[in-house]
Amino acid sequence: MKKYFNITFLIIITFTACKKIINVDLNNAPSQVVIEGIVTNSSTAQVNITKSVTFSSSNTFPAVTGATVTITDNLNNKFILTEKTPGNYSNSSLTGVPGRTYSLSVTAGGINYTATSTMPQQVNLDTLLLDQIPFGNKYITIVQPQYTDPKGFGNYYSFIETINNTVNPKIFVWDDRFNDGGISTRPLIQSDSTIKTGDTVKVEMRCIDKNIYTYFTSLADLQQNATTPANPTSNISGGCLGYFSAHTSQRKKVLIP
Repeated sequence: MKKYFNITFLIIITFTACKKIINVDLNNAPSQVVIEGIVTNSSTAQVNITKSVTFSSSNTFPAVTGATVTITDNLNNKFILTEKTPGNYSNSSLTGVPGRTYSLSVTAGGINYTATSTMPQQVNLDTLLLDQIPFGNKYITIVQPQYTDPKGFGNYYSFIETINNTVNPKIFVWDDRFNDGGISTRPLIQSDSTIKTGDTVKVEMRCIDKNIYTYFTSLADLQQNATTPANPTSNISGGCLGYFSAHTSQRKKVLIP
């Protein structure tokens, strides 16, 4: 889970020419609902609902129980998500279809939260390449997902790297501005990479919509550059934190020789 702080507005607004710096009290701001929902073409639809914590708190997020959660597609198919564990709602009958638009509705604490997301067409993850590159005074091993971007701008991608069952917290998202219609082998680079001989590295490739790309690009920028923590703008209306994403998902793994 990403850590969400008690801030009700962005400190740094990205993707605009204007940046506004605001001083906030990180420890006294009210707790907010955090919704993280996904629909994929390969796994159970899930929505996790918690409450945000203060900046000085540990990564323990109170679960929001008893919520009403539904997802409807643009063909008017309606799916009710049931609470399997506190704050975790799912429906194993909902498998996403590329090209369809999904609408989320969550009612919790008497407030209704809504969002929509369109699942892009799947772009195949062809293989995982390995390389060693110089970084500072050492060489690091990197993984390069290889895929062929379809012609036409407007494709957005997210990659999640797992090393020996430990998820790399670094956010990898990009679009096709520089390789439209071509083969991409953009590497997953982390300066303090721990990848070594004998490790198993898994990579999940997600084809995401533009709103989710904007969300995670903003989050990655804050992760790397911001001196004061903040939250990116949610694509969920109603005054909560988090996101709702309908995306394709593919996974491959490689053993480091």
